[in-house]
Amino acid sequence: MWILIPLICSLPVSGALWAEKKVTGIVGRAITINCHYDVKHREKVKYWCDGVTIQCSVLVKSGNSNGRRGRMSITDNKAEGIFVVTVQDLRSEDTGWYSCGIKIYGPDALFGVELQISEESVSVPVLRFLSLPNVSCSGGSVTVSCESVRGSLPIQYTWTEKTPSEESKISDTNELDLRCQSFKQQQHQYYCTASNNQGEQSSEMVNVSVINLSEQNCSYVAKISSNVSGALWAEKKVTGIVGRAITINCHYDVKHREKVKYWCDGVTIQCSVLVKSGNSNGRRGRMSITDNKAEGIFVVTVQDLRSEDTGWYSCGIKIYGPDALFGVELQISEESVSVPVLRFLSLPTVSCSGGSVTVSCESVRGSLPIQYTWTEEAPSEESKISDTKELDLRCQSFKQQQHQYYCTASNNQGEQSSEMVNVSVINLSEQNCSYVAKISSNGTGYSCESSPTHPPSTFMASAVYIVLGVLGVMLIVFAVFLLLYLKENNKDSNAVKFHPKDKTMSDNQQLVTEESIVYATVTAAGSSFPGTQSKGNAQIENDKNGIAYAAVQFQKESPAQGGEVERHSANNVDRVTYSGINFQNQPPEHNRKTSSLNTPQDSEMAVYANVTH
Repeated sequence: MWILIPLICSLPVSGALWAEKKVTGIVGRAITINCHYDVKHREKVKYWCDGVTIQCSVLVKSGNSNGRRGRMSITDNKAEGIFVVTVQDLRSEDTGWYSCGIKIYGPDALFGVELQISEESVSVPVLRFLSLPNVSCSGGSVTVSCESVRGSLPIQYTWTEKTPSEESKISDTNELDLRCQSFKQQQHQYYCTASNNQGEQSSEMVNVSVINLSEQNCSYVAKISSNVSGALWAEKKVTGIVGRAITINCHYDVKHREKVKYWCDGVTIQCSVLVKSGNSNGRRGRMSITDNKAEGIFVVTVQDLRSEDTGWYSCGIKIYGPDALFGVELQISEESVSVPVLRFLSLPTVSCSGGSVTVSCESVRGSLPIQYTWTEEAPSEESKISDTKELDLRCQSFKQQQHQYYCTASNNQGEQSSEMVNVSVINLSEQNCSYVAKISSNGTGYSCESSPTHPPSTFMASAVYIVLGVLGVMLIVFAVFLLLYLKENNKDSNAVKFHPKDKTMSDNQQLVTEESIVYATVTAAGSSFPGTQSKGNAQIENDKNGIAYAAVQFQKESPAQGGEVERHSANNVDRVTYSGINFQNQPPEHNRKTSSLNTPQDSEMAVYANVTH
């Protein structure tokens, strides 16, 4: 019995997972790495490990202590097919190679990421009020915070009071408390300085105008130079790349939760509004606003950046009186492409049955537009084969057993080439074409042979089909044997064939197949008889126990058609003998003892036959 088992390609790691090849972080800050995966791995365990081989040391994985371990965490967005690795409090020694990983059957899916950690100077500190500034009108304390949102940590902060004649340091913290008791004249100015081992930056001014200095009726006005009472703040300078998108996070006081937010061109109250919340779902041209009221942040997104977008803009909030504004410098620049990332857009397993496999090429960084070309590399030469982002691998295009392809991404700042796509052709016949497609960096272990590394759903399905097939065959064989058995029993019930080995048979009537065939016609009687009856050659006698005995005598002619059968028998090799059967209620003399021992005690009728050939 043969059972056909289809060949199943083991799932390779290529294309199952991809991320940016190189990510840069700043000492002391946090960094996030977005690891994209095929949605078929939605329920698999994801991890971040130290190294780029399958022996890499797992640092943190999903589902383990809520995806947290030390300074690291994993958040799996199954709907988008992305898991995000976050590393807090970066250190210089964190620089090195790591991998996004997915636990699958067979070798895990891995994608190597180079993490570069560097020192960076502080950015210009952002000032904001931590308490309502209007408490100053009743002589209350007003707290102003100072924060440099970029730069290596730790950052040191100092507050300085500036007067016409001198500057004096008044605090070593990032918060300044303003109180009536500290004011000596009508006007005061303060600024904050942030510094690390790469440099320092100073903030804008906090201006204080004292209205009344009496103990009973102290009041003053505190204002930050560039905005209205600290209601709004963001990063002072944001950089973007031509053709890409950029986001600007504008933070605001929760008291302005229900106010209209906007993004405008310029830094004055006469700035030109480009997009605002609540207008056409917060969209206009290349720009959009999303207001997160719970967090007190509205996010401005600008798509398809252009060089001419460089300039000064403002986050704005519509409030009573002058709007709250915070100026942001937007710097748009050109950038060279990053090394292209390769991934399969179709399951590479279809190559085992000669199907088409599509490989995509994408440079995730660099100014747009980006041009892509595919090149086939041969020992003697290289030939350009495509000007698109995608490469279609088909049996019809293969001329030899081994092929290598790579993708090149380029813009007006430079170009980068991808790793290799290796193709090994197994069979090129039209009826049975198959090949193996693999991306270089993802290691070995992909073949078109049956493998235990395919997903359990496929394995279980194959096992179910095999078991059902075996059971089906067994049922068919059983049915055939049952039919043959019933057919043989039917023959035996219709005709009794004696095949005596010798002319004289033994007392127990054991018959052995030989050339001669002996037929016996048996006529049975009822279980009891009122008297002696005669029928043909059989003499039947009544017995009180209802037992009838018969003596069988063989003859060469059929009782009914003796002449015709004898003539027929003469024309055949086999000899046919017929007999008549005489029934009697007593066994033959030599069987009487045995018969008496076996006489049934119930009303059933037993028939004994003594056969003499």
